[in-house]
Amino acid sequence: MQTKPVQQKSQGLGRYVDGNVPIAQQPAEAAVSQSKERFRRFVERSAEAVAMVDCEMRYLSVSRRWETDCGLGDGGAIGRYHWELFPNLPEYWEQNAQACLTGVLEYSEFVAGRSIASVSGKTAIASVSESVRWVFQPWTNSEGAIGGLILFASKIDEAPAPTNCSNKFQSEVKTKQLETIPQLTQIALENAADTIFFTTSDGQICYVNKAACHLFGYSESELLNMRVSDIDSHLAASDWREHWVQLKQQTNLTFESTYKTKNGGSFPVEVKVNYLEYGGCEYRCAIARDISARQAESALLEAKEQLQAVLDAVPGLVSWVSSDLRYLGVNRHLASAYQMPAELFIGQKVGFLDTSPKFNDLVYDFFANHKKKTSQEVTANIRGENKTYLIVAQKYQNSTAAVFVGLDITKSKQSLVALQESEERLRQQAARLEHTLLVLQQTQTQLIQTEKMSSLGQLVAGIAHEINNPVSFISGNISHATGYIEELLRSIDLYQKYYPNPVPEIQYLMEELDLEFIKKDLPKLLNSMKVGSERIRDVVRSLRLFSRTDEAQMKPADIHEGLDSTLLILQNRLQAKGGRPGISLVKEYGDLPRVHCYAGHLNQVFMHLLTNAIDALEEGGRNPEKYGKVQSQSLLSAGGSRSEVFNPEIRIRTSVVGENEVAIAISDNGPGMTEEVLGCIFDPLFTTKCPDTSTGLGLAISQHLVVEKHGGKLHCVSRPGEGTELIIKIAIGND
Repeated sequence: MQTKPVQQKSQGLGRYVDGNVPIAQQPAEAAVSQSKERFRRFVERSAEAVAMVDCEMRYLSVSRRWETDCGLGDGGAIGRYHWELFPNLPEYWEQNAQACLTGVLEYSEFVAGRSIASVSGKTAIASVSESVRWVFQPWTNSEGAIGGLILFASKIDEAPAPTNCSNKFQSEVKTKQLETIPQLTQIALENAADTIFFTTSDGQICYVNKAACHLFGYSESELLNMRVSDIDSHLAASDWREHWVQLKQQTNLTFESTYKTKNGGSFPVEVKVNYLEYGGCEYRCAIARDISARQAESALLEAKEQLQAVLDAVPGLVSWVSSDLRYLGVNRHLASAYQMPAELFIGQKVGFLDTSPKFNDLVYDFFANHKKKTSQEVTANIRGENKTYLIVAQKYQNSTAAVFVGLDITKSKQSLVALQESEERLRQQAARLEHTLLVLQQTQTQLIQTEKMSSLGQLVAGIAHEINNPVSFISGNISHATGYIEELLRSIDLYQKYYPNPVPEIQYLMEELDLEFIKKDLPKLLNSMKVGSERIRDVVRSLRLFSRTDEAQMKPADIHEGLDSTLLILQNRLQAKGGRPGISLVKEYGDLPRVHCYAGHLNQVFMHLLTNAIDALEEGGRNPEKYGKVQSQSLLSAGGSRSEVFNPEIRIRTSVVGENEVAIAISDNGPGMTEEVLGCIFDPLFTTKCPDTSTGLGLAISQHLVVEKHGGKLHCVSRPGEGTELIIKIAIGND
C-alpha cells in the first residue's frame, strides 16, 4: 500500500527520523554550509539509514544501515542512480525530490508505501508489515548552490499487536512515548517561532535554536562563541553579574530589550528568562519574541490618534471615504456642522444627508477615474444656509480610500467677486482717463503747434517784410551807385590822361588816398554788397516760403523747394563748430511731381526731422565713448594703414512710391536708438535731450501733421551704432 505525503515544509528542516535524532546538535544552517567531503563522512558514519546523492540522484555516499537494508555489499550503491535501486517508487516521491533539488522546498517529509523491493530482489527498507518515512534535505556546495540531497529512511510499524498481548503492547507504547518526549521537546525548541537560547552562569551562549540563527543572521557555531552582551544592547558585560543575581533570586524575569544582528541592524524584543539547574550546572533560558510588529501597531495607533487630533483641528470639513462610497470617518467640524455625532457617519453611503449633490458627484467621479488628487468648488446647504467650499481630495491605500477636505470660501468668494467687479470698474475708469489724457495730449500738441506756427509765421512775415524793404532799396541803388562810381573813375582817368602833372596839392592828396588801390578795390566792394543783398533777399524768400502764412488750404507744392528753404535756414548748424567737423549734406532728389499738401506744415516737419538729425550727430560727436561712432576708413599716404574718424552726414532721398505716393527719407549716421527709445519717440513730451533744450514735441507734432493732416505715414528705422532714418510717405493728390 502507498500513502500520500503527511508533511512538507518550506520553512524549517526536519531533524528527526524514527523518533531518534540522527542529526541532533547539527542545525540545517550548519549542515548545508559544510563541504561535500564532510557530508560524505557524516553519511558514512551515521548509524541510521542515510544516503547522499547528487542533483541527478546518483549515490555519492551511504551509511552501512542503508546498504544493509537495501541488500547491497560494501560500496555497491556508490555511483548508481537511485531509480536503479528503487524502480517502483510512486510518482509523488520523485516530485518531492525534484522540489527540494530546485529549492522550492527546504526539506520534505512523507510516508511512502510498503513492500518496495530493491534491485537485489530483497525487500528494501521495510518489511511487508511496515511503511517507510522518507526525509529529503538539500545539501549545498562551497559556493552556496544545491549540490544534491541527503536522504533519510525509517520504518513505521502498522500491524496491530495480538489481542492476548495487549498489556505488553500498551507498556511498550508507553515506554516508547516516554522515550520520545525529550526528542519532541528538542524538536519543539529547534522549530519554535521565538528566539530561544541557553547561557551559562558567566553569560556564554551554549544553545540556540533555528529562529535565533535566522533573526540574528549568525550561524549556530558563531552564536555559540558569543556572549549575551554581544547581542543584547541593554545588557553590557559589566551588568551581567547583577542580572544573574536578580535572576537567581526571582527565578524568572520579563523585560524588553533590543537585540543586535550580524549586519549591524537591531530589533526590539520582549524577553522572558528562567533560571534552570541541571546536572549540577546553572543555566539561563531566554525566550525572546520580536515585538517590532507590536511596536509598529502601537505607533500606528498613536499616529492614528494624532491624525484624528490634527484633522479635528483643521478649520474645515474633513471626511475619508472608501472606494465603495461609504464614510470611513469625519472630523468634529463636519459632525458639528450637521449637528450629528461623528460615529453616525461611519458606514453611511455618501449623499445620505442629501445636502450637496455636487459633492456626491465629485466623490463618484473621483473614484471612477485614475487621478490621485483633485480639487473643485462645491456648494452645500449647511443648516439652511448655502455655502461654497473648496474641496481638495487625495487617494491613499492604493486608491481604495480617499480623504476629502472642504474649506469654507464663501466669504472669500464674495470678496473675490466684489474685488473683481471693483477691478473691472477701475479698469474702465482707467481706460477712460487714459483716453482723456491722450485726447488732452493731442489737443495740447495741436494747440502748441498751431500757436507756434501762428507766432512763427507772423514773426517771419514781419521780419521778412521789414528786411525786404531796405534790402530792396539797397539792392536797387547798388546798381546806380556802381554806374556813378564808374563814371567818376572814368573822369579821373581822363584828368590823368590830359593833365598828367597836377598841382602839388592834388598830387599829395592822390598819394594819401592811394587812388590806384581805390580804383581796384571799389568795384569789388560794390560787387560784394550786391552779393550780400541778394543773399539777404534769398533768406527772406526762404523764410516766406517756409512759413507759408498765406496758404491756409492744401495746394500743389514743390517738395524740393520746401526742403531747400528749410536747409537754407539750418545752414548755420551744418557748419563745423565746437570741435565737431562740418556735417556733410547729400541730396538724392528724385523726379517728383507737385504734391497736393499743406506746404507750411510739411516744411515744419522737415525742420523737426533735420533738427533731430543734427542734434544726434552733435551728441554722438561730443560723447563717442557713450554712443559709439560710425567708422569710416581713409587710406593714409605713409603706410597704407587705416584710421577711424567720424564723418557726420545727413542724406535726403526723395522718390515716387507706387502709383500715387511720394517718399521723403532723411537719414543720419549718428549713434542710433535702442528699441526701448524707438518705441517712445512719437509720444508727446518724450525726449532724450536736456529739458532746457527740448520740449519733446517735435516728433509728436511731425507725426500729427503727416498722419492727421495729410493722411500719410511717418516711420522710423534705427539701431544702436547704425544711425537713424525717418521716412515720410504722403499721397500726391490731385493737381
